[in-house]
Amino acid sequence: MTTQPRRFHLQRTTDITGVSGTGRVADGVQWPDGTVSIRWTGPMPSTVFWHSLDNALHVHGHGGHTRIVWDDPEPAPAGDCEHCPDGHTPTDSGSQPWHVRVGPERDGDGQPIRLYVERSAGAHVAEPDADWIRARLNGAQS
Repeated sequence: MTTQPRRFHLQRTTDITGVSGTGRVADGVQWPDGTVSIRWTGPMPSTVFWHSLDNALHVHGHGGHTRIVWDDPEPAPAGDCEHCPDGHTPTDSGSQPWHVRVGPERDGDGQPIRLYVERSAGAHVAEPDADWIRARLNGAQS
């Protein structure tokens, strides 16, 4: 189980019933307790709830013609940080991706001078995160 909801969609290659069509036919969320909500698209949309993703695929997988495409990254195994929802997972993975924004600071000509790099959803960062970002921005240093 994860500690946060995880979004996915159902991608169908063949519509064997002639009802849902092909392509992206539904959007879903897997909740931390393993239950699933699926919102069907199309001319008669509906929302259904399942005990598990396996149960939903048993009914709607159509023998492999429908597959799950995860829209959110797979959460990394929880680390040892009691303050992070994902246990302060490794910098290059986890359920809290990175976000970059231009800061309000300006030079004499009014041009931005600072970028802020941060975890989304307000998760805090640690020194290994800063080291990882520096290495990507500046290349490997000897």
